[in-house]
Amino acid sequence: VETKRANSSRHQKQRIMDAFDPGDDKSFNVEEVQGVIKESVDSCLSSAMYTHSKVALWQATIVENILKRLAALNRPFKYVVTCMISQNTGGSTHTAHTCFWDADTDGFAKYRWESTTMVCLTTVYGMGI
Repeated sequence: VETKRANSSRHQKQRIMDAFDPGDDKSFNVEEVQGVIKESVDSCLSSAMYTHSKVALWQATIVENILKRLAALNRPFKYVVTCMISQNTGGSTHTAHTCFWDADTDGFAKYRWESTTMVCLTTVYGMGI
């Protein structure tokens, strides 16, 4: 009975995967996602000066645009998008990431954008479904 359930679950997952364009790559494409991140961040922040009261709006705009564009690619992934914006005071920023996933399909892409007044660090994690 357990084997039958496991096979049924495996077949259901395969049907979901097959619903996507068969030409699509099933592994996370870092370069493609970095392009989506870069375009979204650049379009939102390209002429902006750091204004504390606008940071939350900028962050929401960036993560929502990235998520919409990634969903439109119709790839078999679940995504997590993060965006950190801080005033550029000349100090350093350190981040660390760790993930437990399938290295054959899952991945992440990051993009650092900087101006004289602010720094934006954006990361997208993609987990295959």
